[in-house]
Formats: sequence, C-alpha cells, structure tokens
Amino acid sequence: MFIERTILAAPLGRAVRASREQVAAVRRMRGQALTEALVAALVLVPLAALIIMLGKYQALQMATIAAARTLAFECTVRAQECAERAGQERLVAEIRDRHFTRGDRPITSTPGLTGRVAAENSQPLWTDTGGRQLLPDLGAVRADFAWGSFDAGASVAAGQGQSRFANAVALLDSLAGPGRFGLALRAGLVDTRVEASLPGVPPLAARAFESMGLTFRAHTAILTDDWSASRALGPEPDTLESRVALGQRLDPVHEAAQPLAYQLTLWAIDLMGMLSLEAQAGSFRYHHSDVSLLPPDRVGP
Repeated sequence: MFIERTILAAPLGRAVRASREQVAAVRRMRGQALTEALVAALVLVPLAALIIMLGKYQALQMATIAAARTLAFECTVRAQECAERAGQERLVAEIRDRHFTRGDRPITSTPGLTGRVAAENSQPLWTDTGGRQLLPDLGAVRADFAWGSFDAGASVAAGQGQSRFANAVALLDSLAGPGRFGLALRAGLVDTRVEASLPGVPPLAARAFESMGLTFRAHTAILTDDWSASRALGPEPDTLESRVALGQRLDPVHEAAQPLAYQLTLWAIDLMGMLSLEAQAGSFRYHHSDVSLLPPDRVGP
C-alpha cells in the first residue's frame, strides 16, 4: 500500500506544479499587456489631441484665406469703399462676421457682431481642450489693403527694370495702347492681407502645445479688368460705342488721309462686286465695328 500511494502522489504533485506555473505565466502576460496598453495610451492620447487641435488650426487658416479672398473680390466691385477708411472698416467688419463666427448664422448686409464673441455666436469647434474659445475677440482679425497700377505703359516698364523709359512708354500707351480706349488698369491690382491672432492659453501638461499664441495669415491679389461697359450703345463714356469711338479718332491729318489710303482697296472690292465674285462687296465699311454685339461678360453692373 505504501508503494502504491507514493506512485499516485508523484503525478499529482507534478500536475499541481504545472498548474501553478501556468497561472504565473498568465499573470505575467497580463502585466505585460497592461504595461503595453499604458505606454500606448501615453503616446496615442496626446497624439490624438494634437491631431484634433491641428484640424482646428487648419480650419482657422482656411477661414483666414477665405476672408482675404472675400476682401479682394469685394474691392473689385466696391472700389470706392475700399479706398476710404470708413469703407475699409465696414468691409473688415463684414469678413469678421462672415468668416469668423458660426457658419449657420444668417449673412446680412450689415455686420452685427464686434469685439468679444459670445459662446452662442462662436464656431462650436474652435475651442481648446479646456473649452475656451480659440478666437474670443473679433478684434484679433485685422486686414490691410493695397492697390497698384498694371497697364501696358509705365508699370510694365518699371516691372521690367526699365523705369528710365517709363514716361515714354506711358505716352505710347496713351497714343496707341489700351489707354487710348480708356482700358488702362489704373489701380487695377488689388492686394489684400488678412491675419487672425490667437491668444496663448495657460500651459498645462495635457495641452502644452496650446500655450503659444498663433497668428494665421493669408494674402490674395487680383488683377481686375477695367473693360466693362454699361451697355453697347449710347453717348455715356462707359458704353462700348463711346470707347470704340475714342479709339477710332486720330489726329486731323491722318483722319483726313484715311479715305485716300483705303481708296485702292475700295475700288478693288467694288470690282469684285461687279464681277459677281463677292456678293457682299457693297456692305464693306473700313474702320467700323459693330458695337451692338456686346459680350455678356463685358456688361458692367
């Protein structure tokens, strides 16, 4: 009996030791998994928060770009307002209200928000991890306006480093260039710059990357085209007929010499009509434009 009990006890002891080793191994695996999870959390959680904040900063940058574009395009149709200090202030107030407040607020002709922005009017996603607004004051959005000439005369010569010939080129432009038709681009280059400055927030361990004040800037330049007409016909200076007539007029000597210069051509055309080689020979009018055909994109407001 003693021998049998010894034989039976040996396998049972080995099984107990194996079971204990398995339990210890499982515990070690759990401890390792917990450690890995903590390390991953320490890396991924701040990274996720950083990605979210970068997305908010990107949204602010896109709003700044949109505001600069709005200002530039507004100046192409509200040039007089852009040139006056009071008008510039109104335009800046408009872009603040339009691009830096809630996107679902109605757009009105008169901006209604200035200074500090209430929570219900601010962009709901433009907040830091503490819930504070990234842009609490619309006064942090500023803009600059600038204009320049861009024509076939002095500005082009100056741009090519030929400023010593600028006066001569400007004279030629007025005699034979776009300036003769009233199409010189005086102050046609609109340049706007918008910047939005974010105040810094108190640094904490969880949001140290928010502690710096950031400034978002955008720059838009538009070269306008002054060739727009109120309508095709009429005596007003901005009609197509008046502008074509302005370009048609030459000095008296050359104006009187035109019929003589065209006479041989007219005789040749008349001869082609007599020989039935040109059915529309009698309708030819030299130095004449059909100003009644005005392209729609050239009609001004």
